[in-house]
Amino acid sequence: MIFNSEKPILAHVELTDICNAMCPMCGRNYIENGQLKSVPYFKNNELSYLNFTSIFDKDFFKNFNLKKVNFCGNISDPLSSSHLIDIIKYLKLNKKNITIDIATNGSIRNEKYFKDLALELKTINHRVTFAIDGLKETHKLYRINTDYKKILKNALAFIKHGGNARWQFLVFKHNKHQVSIANKLSKRLGFNEFITIKTPRFKKNDSLTFNFKDKNYSLEEVGDFYNYDVSGKINCKAKKNNEFYVDYKGNIHACCYLGGEYLKNIISNGGDSIMEFYDDVKMNAIKNNTTDIINSLFFNQLEKSFTVSPALACKKFCSKINLQKKIEKYD
Repeated sequence: MIFNSEKPILAHVELTDICNAMCPMCGRNYIENGQLKSVPYFKNNELSYLNFTSIFDKDFFKNFNLKKVNFCGNISDPLSSSHLIDIIKYLKLNKKNITIDIATNGSIRNEKYFKDLALELKTINHRVTFAIDGLKETHKLYRINTDYKKILKNALAFIKHGGNARWQFLVFKHNKHQVSIANKLSKRLGFNEFITIKTPRFKKNDSLTFNFKDKNYSLEEVGDFYNYDVSGKINCKAKKNNEFYVDYKGNIHACCYLGGEYLKNIISNGGDSIMEFYDDVKMNAIKNNTTDIINSLFFNQLEKSFTVSPALACKKFCSKINLQKKIEKYD
């Protein structure tokens, strides 16, 4: 089986399909005839507090040792949830030594909210990652519809009240020269960590041009094109980390990559062929028992497919060849 109930288990949860940003490479957006647009499928849905507590119920905590919850996802910002802080309280109540990870663009909510979030998290192991891709004039070139000054104010409120913050810098050609400055600024502001990452979302071309609200944008890859091999033995991240993924509908997937393929399949019938075998009625943890889903036949069959005919997403993200590739550092 992919998931082992004898070991501590991790959960990656997407609470909503809501985001204030218009990042051009996000799965919630697309470019058509040179115009950046939102996928119309997403309709401000979210897991309610009751939904979450029914997924992670007493039976789940009896059968699994939940070590960590990562609130991130594929197409949303977790702080768009109406229930995030209450959900954190619930997790703390049921698991005293829980670890919480949150990834946000930081431009959603206000300073009071970030203060309250810090006060709730400061008593447990936690980290909030702020996606800040440059300085004032460069950050907004990818994180469209976000406010750089507001992000820094929110981050400072979070840090001031005991929050553990990380600055994540997505590197493009237009902001590469600012990595060192941003790193120094992060230390001055009180961030405990600064990381640079390179997007794997450029496709055949090494640049992306588009228009949004009568403004022209251009993004260029930095360094070599991030070319994926689609071969090599599968070293499944979900199995290795003992981590499952819950989407905003309450469906359970092996990982966010296959969760993303599920979205592609229902939006445009363009998802991985493995989705032909995925039954979102049986795999929905609001309607069914979470423990039963995690131990279900689908995940057993998925693991068997690794050595016979792996899903394209598995080959792309979890082949040993791709895992050996190192992302360049820009500092």
